[in-house]
Amino acid sequence: MRSQRDGVASGMIPLTDETLQQVKARGAFYTPRELTAFLAAWAIRDTDDRTLEPSCGDGSFLSAASIRYADLGADRLAGRLFGIELEEQEAAKSRALVPGAAITTSSFFDVEPDALAPMDAVIGNPPYIRYHGFTGENRERGLARARAQGVGLTQLASSWAHFVVHATAFLSADGGRLGLVLPAELLHTDYAEPVREFLLKRFRSVVIVAFDSNVFDDAEVDAILLLASNDDEGGFRLIRLPSVADLGQLDFARPTTHIAEHEARRWSSWIDEPARLVYLDLCANPAIQRLSAIGTVDIGVVTGAGKFFVLTDEQVARLGLPESVLTPVVQRGGDVPGLEVHPGETRWLLDLQGKGEPTDPNLLAYIRQGEADGVNLGYKCRTRTPWYAVPLPKKLPVAFLPYMNHRTPRLIANPSGAWSTNVVHGVCLKPEAPSPRVLAVAMLSAATWLSAEIEGRAYGGGVLKLETKEAERLIVPALTDKQARTLFSDFPSLDALVRGGSIEAASAIVDKRLGLDHVALVGAYTALRTRRQERKSNQ
Repeated sequence: MRSQRDGVASGMIPLTDETLQQVKARGAFYTPRELTAFLAAWAIRDTDDRTLEPSCGDGSFLSAASIRYADLGADRLAGRLFGIELEEQEAAKSRALVPGAAITTSSFFDVEPDALAPMDAVIGNPPYIRYHGFTGENRERGLARARAQGVGLTQLASSWAHFVVHATAFLSADGGRLGLVLPAELLHTDYAEPVREFLLKRFRSVVIVAFDSNVFDDAEVDAILLLASNDDEGGFRLIRLPSVADLGQLDFARPTTHIAEHEARRWSSWIDEPARLVYLDLCANPAIQRLSAIGTVDIGVVTGAGKFFVLTDEQVARLGLPESVLTPVVQRGGDVPGLEVHPGETRWLLDLQGKGEPTDPNLLAYIRQGEADGVNLGYKCRTRTPWYAVPLPKKLPVAFLPYMNHRTPRLIANPSGAWSTNVVHGVCLKPEAPSPRVLAVAMLSAATWLSAEIEGRAYGGGVLKLETKEAERLIVPALTDKQARTLFSDFPSLDALVRGGSIEAASAIVDKRLGLDHVALVGAYTALRTRRQERKSNQ
């Protein structure tokens, strides 16, 4: 996750005329000097150390490493400092900036570890390219390199994950240090779970450094530091700092902590130690369960062109579309301010799936207008036959859960028989689950809110996102029959509170009904939410 500002801020190499969009497309967000200097100083500990930067870009890490070697008293870089860079233009910058370094122009995944003698340190900032942009031969080579280290990554893994695993193959087997700038997705995403497991097995010491303020101005993704070593005190630590400027205050003497079994899959609970301890107690409570125990969460309807397929009452009347091709749909979570879909809170979805060739003249005119406007040429539309037949999920959801949340997730009962767009997840419940109304009230508990901050993913813009599998891991109270009856009776008043903007008051009532420590739970949740939201103001 490189930040492109480094070349300018350091006064060394100016940026090219490349656009920010092009820079992002190849994952090139160049790293601030404070980070390159810190990682070089942490990883390079002796003049005889051999150091590799596997995606050296314009040379910012190599420059920091050369300064570190000079500070240690090394008289030359030859045989000590190595770099690999895919882009010839960037490799040329590195050679000009650090003439003594040996720079190879190649894809990192094409370089055999045996081609270089074992390294004592690997430092850098791997390209961050999401799975839909990391495709073709490059991804296949990355997957193969990960498999060679015994790590099975999925097709959904972003490019950095493959880089991390392959980088370890260049370190000496009995020692070596890996210092990388990575997205915080390492801590919580499902696709990164094999990487987390691998790091804990491969290295004696794994230290994560997280920051309360954003590292990169241009990237939406939260950045962390990975400091993995076989030369340091063993154990796992996650250390939070206010900002990159506070790296000099990093306390490596902080005791390591054993990872509990139910924490091993995800490291996000470690981002705040007091909140983590509250969460540990919560997970041990027999009166809680995961949403997956009583239901499933799936994405909503993927139209491919929401402005064409999702219509208001006014649009339907003006276009004269027949009722037979319209079905109610919740367009976004904000359209439903309470715990249940009320009349007037839905729009209309143009539903032509399985209904044969359209014959209504008004409908035909609308479809022709869509083709004239190029709607049929969009990616999703052009892959469908016919392009205007939007596929619906297999089951109508009984409740909704918004995909993105600025404050906290909220379950919304769906008595209206509506569908939802893909920014609102659909929830289907098992026969043994409580009713959607009861569950919507139960999930007002601060226990659910706390689990969302830990199971979900926070982005640089301050928004909390819940993918379907993450949503299924949300904690919900396991209700007794008496509690379920009480919450059902409470539904109208609590729905009114939520609609009136008093969701915190509603949550306190629910936790009191359930006998949960609302003060401790909401305190832990608030600490994590505040950190997430304050990162938005620091951009």
